[in-house]
Amino acid sequence: MTKLMISLREFKDVDAPLLVEYLNHPQVTQYITAAIPTPYTFEDAHWWIKHSKQSTLIKAITYQDQFIGCISATPGQFEYSHSAEIGYWLGHAYWQQGLATQVLTLFVEKLQQEGEFKRVFVSVVTDNNRSISVLQKNEFQLEGTLKQASYKNGVFFDEHIYAKLI
Repeated sequence: MTKLMISLREFKDVDAPLLVEYLNHPQVTQYITAAIPTPYTFEDAHWWIKHSKQSTLIKAITYQDQFIGCISATPGQFEYSHSAEIGYWLGHAYWQQGLATQVLTLFVEKLQQEGEFKRVFVSVVTDNNRSISVLQKNEFQLEGTLKQASYKNGVFFDEHIYAKLI
């Protein structure tokens, strides 16, 4: 696979219009956390940009210097402090180009180099075949399925837990 021009950086104020555009696209938000407001406003975007600067584990994804999405890790607490849950999304125009697979590889390598985490995992809706494919290409292993674990827009979803030791 040819390496594309993918990079990770901090969020910038200039990302707000694209955050609003991307996070108001129903396919982008279909399977991601309901913690993201709908509709997504400029106020929400500015809050996120400010919030993201408080963590080294929240990154803007860029492709050819264009902001295209987000990836983050949420560390566990107490006895789970060496595990982190990863979340990611891309703007719809950037789907099915191998970008999510590459950015997940890059982010996991970053986490591995920092040495804080032993295990990373993703909870993914069982219907989200595109994300499952990204995880499998990055050698995440299916650990189990949580039945009716999440609820969004009036629907209960089963969630797969995919994990990787790093």
